[in-house]
Amino acid sequence: MGTVPFGFVAGVAAVGAGMTPLQGIALSLFAFSGIAQLVVAQLVAVQSPILVTLLAAFVVSLRFLMYSAALSPHLAHLTVRWRVLLTYLMTDQVFGMGVKRYGDPGDRGHRHWHLFGIGITLWAFWQASVLAGAILGAQVPAAWSLDFVVTLSFLVLLVPAVRTRADIAAAVVAGAAALLAAGLPYRLSLVVASLAGIAAGVAVEWRHRR
Repeated sequence: MGTVPFGFVAGVAAVGAGMTPLQGIALSLFAFSGIAQLVVAQLVAVQSPILVTLLAAFVVSLRFLMYSAALSPHLAHLTVRWRVLLTYLMTDQVFGMGVKRYGDPGDRGHRHWHLFGIGITLWAFWQASVLAGAILGAQVPAAWSLDFVVTLSFLVLLVPAVRTRADIAAAVVAGAAALLAAGLPYRLSLVVASLAGIAAGVAVEWRHRR
């Protein structure tokens, strides 16, 4: 439910930035990252240089390195083809639900099928939503504020994942850091907040173990 309006907004943003519907859909197929697509659309709209646009998309995607580090112990036994496929399908939602799944007791050997199932489902709904946004977006009133759905979809992922004191510390510190760093260019506040939240969570976990 959160993916559909989020993708719709991404499609609207692409066309609103001056891209053709085909270009907006192509961006979605190649990138498959809502935040990166929105950042690219914003920079294309102000005619930023291509290098700056690519760099900004790279910076806001740095969080996937952290996702990779968290999931690699569970996926190291898979073939290269499996890992490449799951890499392409990896999103914030897939990571959030996947980590929760791997945290459950029981055999973990075949849980990559769970990641694949989530990923391919989200991919299909996302691409269909971007397509609808790129074609029909101009007819949606701005008063509907569909972009707020982006925030709500991430909150839905966050709340079930906060279980321990370290989780709470990471969430609180990351939220505060995101607000304090909100003025940084190229959405660097996301990277700063992520690193601050990780540091806080690690510190609380280390102190608890001590």
